[in-house]
Amino acid sequence: MSQEMTSTRDYSELRVLVPTDVVLGGVATSAFNALLRAGCVVGSISESDFIPLSYHSFFMRAAAKALRPLGVREFNRALLQLTLSLKPHLFLAVKGRFIQAGTLRAMRVSGARLYNFFPDLSFTAFGPYLPQAAREYDWIFFSKSFGPKDLKTSLGVERSSYLMHAYGPEIHRPRQLSREDLAAYGCEVSFIGRWSPKKAAILEELARRRPNLKLKVWGDAWQNLAPQSPLRKFAVFRGVFGMQFPVAICASTINLGLLQEAIPGSSSGDEITMRTFEIPACGGSMLHERTRDLLAIYREDESCVCFEGIDELVGKIDLLLKDEPRRRAIAERGRAVVEQAHSWDHRARTIMDHYFAARPTPS
Repeated sequence: MSQEMTSTRDYSELRVLVPTDVVLGGVATSAFNALLRAGCVVGSISESDFIPLSYHSFFMRAAAKALRPLGVREFNRALLQLTLSLKPHLFLAVKGRFIQAGTLRAMRVSGARLYNFFPDLSFTAFGPYLPQAAREYDWIFFSKSFGPKDLKTSLGVERSSYLMHAYGPEIHRPRQLSREDLAAYGCEVSFIGRWSPKKAAILEELARRRPNLKLKVWGDAWQNLAPQSPLRKFAVFRGVFGMQFPVAICASTINLGLLQEAIPGSSSGDEITMRTFEIPACGGSMLHERTRDLLAIYREDESCVCFEGIDELVGKIDLLLKDEPRRRAIAERGRAVVEQAHSWDHRARTIMDHYFAARPTPS
């Protein structure tokens, strides 16, 4: 478990540049808002203004892919121009998929210290720019405990450390639900997250064993389910974002924490994710895959409930659905855990204190 720094330092004179799109509850937006709350002067630029990624039709996706190199070039040019104008002390990329190594070198010359918070599994699985840029960052905060070792093994980069995911307090908090909310989002069990073969296999088996369970599956790419999949009747085929997310959490009796399997360039699948912190922050009852990293944060059966394998998952669902007092007590203790040390306000202070500790001392 990482040891986070805390301080009462005045951050009001610190200028920070954070590329972010306005996605309520997104990692970059949560980091941006936390830096603002800390009193920093914060500038931003939207990657999607230059490199659109969310087209759905085949024609538009093909056109966007063909034009992407031009968009990347324009984005990097605008990022450098903003750097020269704002003159940030600290640059914080969140993933930074399209930030080029040459841009980072020019930003360093301008006086910026270059940080990356990486919220995914592998630096080598998201296109050509990240592996080249990795060597230019002064420090990389990896949200996976195995990330720093993977980064050293795959790219020879040693300037990194483990810094866990977190929740954004402006979004991830308990919500009062209306009748309309309950009609749209209410269920006994839900999962919010992107399709993957492993997660689909777990949920399909749950659907087979408990076909009458009131289950909802939210997220991208669940269209990948086989036509005959028993999970299709439970999949909503869209994500829940922004203010919808805490409503969906609060409207579900049990919220599943399912984890991504390993991808190219990662030595492991997830042990924790953003949902590990967001579900308890929203006051939700969380049933999470049992991992070492999870149990470094929570106490099993006190502030979280865990499972390993489909038999235990089904058994825990059956028990929790029958025991509302236990669900509520564990959810309340889980929320207390994340509020104490796992918001983006905590992570932002850790990053800024790292900057102040690492910056050169004036001669």
